[in-house]
Amino acid sequence: MNHGLTFAAAAVRHQRFPWVEVLVDCPGVQGLYTYGVPTGMDVQIGDVLTVPFGAQQVGAIALRALDQHPSGLTVKQIRPVTAVISSGIFRPTYWQLLEKVSSYYQTPLMAVIRTALPPGLLGRSQRRVRLLTPPPTDQDSNLPESAQCVLAQLRQAPQGHYSWQYLQQHCPGASQGIQYLRQQGWAEGYLALPQPPRPQQRQAVSVVAQPPDDADLTPRQQEIIALLQRQGGDLWLSDALQYCRTTRHTLKALAVKGYLVLEAREVLRRPHQPALGADRPKPLMADQQAALAALIAVQGYETLLLHGVTGSGKTEVYLQAIAPRLDQGQSALVLVPEIGLTPQLTDRFRQRFGERVCVYHSGLSDGERYDGWRQMLSGEPQVVIGTRSAVFAPLPNLGIRHLR
Repeated sequence: MNHGLTFAAAAVRHQRFPWVEVLVDCPGVQGLYTYGVPTGMDVQIGDVLTVPFGAQQVGAIALRALDQHPSGLTVKQIRPVTAVISSGIFRPTYWQLLEKVSSYYQTPLMAVIRTALPPGLLGRSQRRVRLLTPPPTDQDSNLPESAQCVLAQLRQAPQGHYSWQYLQQHCPGASQGIQYLRQQGWAEGYLALPQPPRPQQRQAVSVVAQPPDDADLTPRQQEIIALLQRQGGDLWLSDALQYCRTTRHTLKALAVKGYLVLEAREVLRRPHQPALGADRPKPLMADQQAALAALIAVQGYETLLLHGVTGSGKTEVYLQAIAPRLDQGQSALVLVPEIGLTPQLTDRFRQRFGERVCVYHSGLSDGERYDGWRQMLSGEPQVVIGTRSAVFAPLPNLGIRHLR
């Protein structure tokens, strides 16, 4: 049920509302929860908050501003928001889109949110507080005790910032102290999008020295080095063991002698992508040129249908329609009806646009989807290829959407 105002439009973004409904970062929790907005605190749609939940403080995202509290609750039952951690990560229009989807398809808002957001989006991020321009130290005694403690902790922090959880553990009343410092402009809370998880690593073997003619090597050891050199002198360990039909112990013995190096190397966490050659725009037939001109001429929102049989050159038209959008700093969204069609289309787009192509669908691991989501939030011009759920991709400057 809607209560009062739903998602705020840009024109009223800075209006203040007494209550807000949030999505809390707590495993297994369903639905939205209502909190009060304390006097002097500015909470806007899409802000990342800290709220009391049971006996703990948890992260939350403000999803709906209310001008009246839900009828089933009294004012005394509604607990206040503890603090605003970060503003502006998500645009208000993004949450407005999710609300419209929920209303149009008669689907619970929580179900729409869980479909739209990648797994663990908020849980993987960390709420932190950092110093901006602190007051002179001789004024510390005039501050509330909670603010003094937080300020002292931040001053001694090696990089001038600590996690919200750390400050809560070391300063009684840390929430009030942080809020005081924020109001004075001496500190700010922010959401630190996480560094990539611990790099995935894989063992590799490299030939680093050519054995002399009189080297103290067995014929088998000499053969192994020759086989490795035949493959370029650098292989993954598992591939080397299989290709040379040898053992890890034998390779380690050659490493001790100084001819090989065994080392762990980072493996980037990306969907498997074969090596592809670069592709250049192809000459267009008259009908293709007319279709391309119509697509390029579109200003604002408009729906067009490009009709053609399989193999008629529709994809080339879209490729050439997307290219100028990327040059203008805009992004493109390409939707496919099923995951099975993604690889062949992705290869075609990667040949044309290289690393600016991002794949997003449920067939990826949680980590791959999360990293893809972060890439979209960067605002860099890119081409996102995905299935229907990718329609929720948070592209801040979408220039063209292609539905196959």
